[in-house]
Amino acid sequence: MSGNSITDAFKKLRVTNDVTVGDHENIFNVSYQYLSKVKHFQDLKAFKNVLVASINLDKYHKANEILKKLPKEYESSLILEIGYIYYKLGNDKSLIELYKKHESQLDEVAKIGLNHILAQTYYKIGSYKESLNLYQQLIQNNNFDNALDLIINEKAVISALNFQQGNKIQSDYDSATDSYDLLFNQALIELSNFNISKSLNLLNRAVELCESINLNESDLENELLPIKLTISYIFQINQQFEKSYNILKDIDVSKINDLMIRLIIKNNKYSQQELKNSNFIDRDLNYLENLHKLNQKLTNVQYEIILKNSILLRFQTGTLSKSQLNSKFIKEYNDKFPGDALLQAYRLLINLGIDYKDLTENPKSTGRKLIKYINSTEEKEIPLLLLIHLNSKLNNYDQGLPILENLVQINLNSKSINPSLIGSLITIYESKHLTTKLVNLFKTLIEKFLYTSESSFSIDNYNTAKIIAFKSINYKELKESSRQLFEFLYQINPNDNLIESILESKNDGLLPIEDLISSKPIDEILNIDMNELLPNNKLVKPIVKKLNKVVKKHKKAKFGKNKVVKPIDEVELDDERWIPLKLRSYYKPTKKDKKKVNNTQGESTNTNINTNTTQSSANKKKKKKGKK
Repeated sequence: MSGNSITDAFKKLRVTNDVTVGDHENIFNVSYQYLSKVKHFQDLKAFKNVLVASINLDKYHKANEILKKLPKEYESSLILEIGYIYYKLGNDKSLIELYKKHESQLDEVAKIGLNHILAQTYYKIGSYKESLNLYQQLIQNNNFDNALDLIINEKAVISALNFQQGNKIQSDYDSATDSYDLLFNQALIELSNFNISKSLNLLNRAVELCESINLNESDLENELLPIKLTISYIFQINQQFEKSYNILKDIDVSKINDLMIRLIIKNNKYSQQELKNSNFIDRDLNYLENLHKLNQKLTNVQYEIILKNSILLRFQTGTLSKSQLNSKFIKEYNDKFPGDALLQAYRLLINLGIDYKDLTENPKSTGRKLIKYINSTEEKEIPLLLLIHLNSKLNNYDQGLPILENLVQINLNSKSINPSLIGSLITIYESKHLTTKLVNLFKTLIEKFLYTSESSFSIDNYNTAKIIAFKSINYKELKESSRQLFEFLYQINPNDNLIESILESKNDGLLPIEDLISSKPIDEILNIDMNELLPNNKLVKPIVKKLNKVVKKHKKAKFGKNKVVKPIDEVELDDERWIPLKLRSYYKPTKKDKKKVNNTQGESTNTNINTNTTQSSANKKKKKKGKK
C-alpha cells in the first residue's frame, strides 16, 4: 500500500462508540500502517486509534510493544489508555509509577479514570488500604460516576481488608434494599466480622431480591451463582457439610460460561470429598491451564490458593518435578508473597527424594532423613518446620524440639521474628504442658515487641503480637506486661474491637450473644453422642515381651545339696600344688601340647617336659612295622 493511499484510508476512519469488532480490526490495521510507515511513530491521533483498537480487541501484549515506541511528550495525553493496558497486563509497578509521575498535571476526568484503574489494581494485588482510600475519595468527590457502583466496590474492599487484618471496619453507607449486589457485599463484610447469622440473612435477602427481578433464566442463574457459592462456603466453614454440598450438587457446571465460577464450584465440591483418585481430580480441575487463562482476572489471594492446590495435587500424584519449581519461579512467587516458604519446602522434599507416601506413612524414618539434612546445612528453618510437622503426627517431638529451641533463641536475637518458628514452639510447649518454658518465652517476646517501633510493625508481626498478648493474659506473672502490649497494639490499630474490649472492659464492638448462639435446636444438640465429639486417640498397642534370641544354658551344680565335706584331717593336699600344672611330675601333656613340642625347632625347651613326654609316649605307643 502506498503512502498516499494509507493516508487517505486513515482520514476516512470513523471511530465511534458503536463500532463492531470488524471495525476495530480495520481501525487498528489502517492506523498502525499510517503510524509506522507514514508518520514513523510521530502522530498522537494515530497512536490513540491504535491503542484504543488494541484494547477493544484484547491485544494488550501488542499494544505494550507499540508503547515502547511512544514519544515521551505523548504520554500525558494517552495516560488512561496506557494505564489500562498496564492494568490488564498486571504491570502494577509501571502503572503506579505512571500515576505518580503525572498526578499533578492530570485534569479531573483523567484523574478520576486513573483512580478507578488504580483502585482496582490495589485491590487485585492485596493493597486494600490504598484501594479503600481511593474509593472513598471517588465517593466524596463524585461528579460523573454512579454512586451506587462506587459504594458496592467500597464494601467489597472493606470485607477483603477485614479478612486480611482482622479488623471490623464497617461502611458509612447503608445497604440499599433495592440492590442485591449491595446486600451481597454487605453480607461479605458481616462474614469478615464473623457475624455468620447476619451474613446469611443478607444473602437470603439478596437471593429473594434477585429472583423478584424480571431476568431470563440464564441471566438469573449467573447473578445467583456468586450468592449461592458464598452461602455454601458459610455452611462448609460451620461444619454443615451436607447443606453446603447439596447447594453445589444442584448447580449444573456444564451450563456455566464463567471459567472462574466453574473452577470454584468444582474445587469446593472436591474439598468436601475424600480424595480417592488424585490423578483424576488433577485432570478435572486442570489448575495449570486455568491459572494461565485467569491470570489477569485473579486477585493475588485467589491466585495463591489455586497455585497451592495445584502444587499439592501434583505432589500427591508424583508429577511435581524440580524443573517446575525452578529458582526463577520461586523468586517471582516470593516477591509476590513474601515470607511464604511453601515452594522451597516442596523443592527440598523432591531433592531429598521424599514423596507424599513417605510423609503420611513413614513419618519417623522421614524425620531421620530430615535431621541428617538439618545437621549438614545452614538453612535450617524450612527442613525444621517439616520435621516438626512429622513429629506432630507421632505426638513425639524428641527429634525436633532441641533444634527448634536453639533456632528460636537465635531468631529472638535478630531484628525480626519468624512467626512460623515461634508459633511451632508455643504449640509444642502447650501440648506438653511445659508451663515454665512457655512463660519465659512469652516474657521474652513481649519485651521484644514493646521495644519495636510502630512503623516497622507488619501485619504478620501485629497478628503474632496480638496472639501472644491474649495467651499471656492467662498467667499471673504476665498480666501487667500483656496489658502494656495490648496498649501498644491499640496505638497501632485503634479499630481492633477485641483489644478495645480488653482495655476498656466493654463489649460494645463485639458480637451480641444472640449471634453466637448455635442455630441448632436444643433437642438435636442433646442427642449428639459425646464420643463423636471427642478426638480419636491413637490406639495404644499392648506391650509384648519379645523372646530372647540367645538361649541361656543353666548348668547343674557340681555338688549336690546333701554333699558332706570331709574333715580337714582326712583331706590329702597335693605337695606340688604351688607348681604350675605343666611342671608337675605327674602331668601328662595333651596331643596339642605334643604337637607344639614336635613342631618347635631351634628353640630351647625345658628338659623335664621333654623327658616326661618321651617316657610317656614310649609306654603308650609301639612302633608300627611297615609291610615287606
